[in-house]
Amino acid sequence: MTDSLDIDSIGDLPALRFCRDRPDAGLSSRFMDVVSGIGVSNVFNPSFYESSTVSVFAFRAIPDGSRELASFVSVEDRSGKTLNRISPGLYPDIDAPRLIDPKIFAVGAEVYVTFNSGWVPSGGNDIFVMKVYPTMGEPKKVMYAARRHQERNWGFFSERGEVYAIYQIAPLVILKLEKESGDSWWLADYHRQSNSDVPHSLSLGTQPFRHGSRYYFMAHRKYLMKRKKVYLGRLCALDAGNMAVTSGDSWIVHSPESLLGSEVKHNTNLFSCTYFSGLEASDAGITLGYGVNDVDFGFSTYSLGELLR
Repeated sequence: MTDSLDIDSIGDLPALRFCRDRPDAGLSSRFMDVVSGIGVSNVFNPSFYESSTVSVFAFRAIPDGSRELASFVSVEDRSGKTLNRISPGLYPDIDAPRLIDPKIFAVGAEVYVTFNSGWVPSGGNDIFVMKVYPTMGEPKKVMYAARRHQERNWGFFSERGEVYAIYQIAPLVILKLEKESGDSWWLADYHRQSNSDVPHSLSLGTQPFRHGSRYYFMAHRKYLMKRKKVYLGRLCALDAGNMAVTSGDSWIVHSPESLLGSEVKHNTNLFSCTYFSGLEASDAGITLGYGVNDVDFGFSTYSLGELLR
């Protein structure tokens, strides 16, 4: 569980790097090919997975003719491209008004999307996973006995054929998939680590992505200004050997102007938000996908050494 840090003004934030200064034009162009012409606006929070055989994007947007935000996943391989809306109306077994925060992760050669049912004050919300490649599956509810009443993002990853999830960054809590049924994944405690130099104020952003011996992911820190939240991002890594998390020393947002927020407020609890929703890592560097104040998106690339030693 993370707490927001109180500030009086934007000037009280730590030193920042700006993603706008390091755009990834190629990935942005490929994403625009997905969202252009499908009848949506207000596109934000892109998550992605690209390989030699498949390209997968998940995102949130407003469909034409609607005022409500919706979640989507696009899958393109050699057989063509499909676009699917992630909506509770399509899944009779899901009792929720909305499905939000779609994030992409891979388990071997299979690609999944995870999402949640948002804020459900009456009975708590749910986390789901759904296979989208090589075949499209049905959502499965993720079960964990010690979960909190309201959950948002768990970081799923696979190691030696087993599926795990980062449940909490600091103190570190890692879960393991113990049982799978037709409609559920059952997770249980696997690893806990109380001693860590990683700030306890970090919460999960992107799904972990393996490069070398590390799983890289972006985390968020939330500041509270005038009772509204301001989101910053920081790169973290989970060591595949000792299951310890390290974090970089750079705080990242889209631009100075984005810190001032947007006139359009889909979430009245936000002042401004660079929300990191997608990440891939390679020898060439770290590529980030993110939303800007819930109204726009961006992609940015850094070398690994710039953000994490």
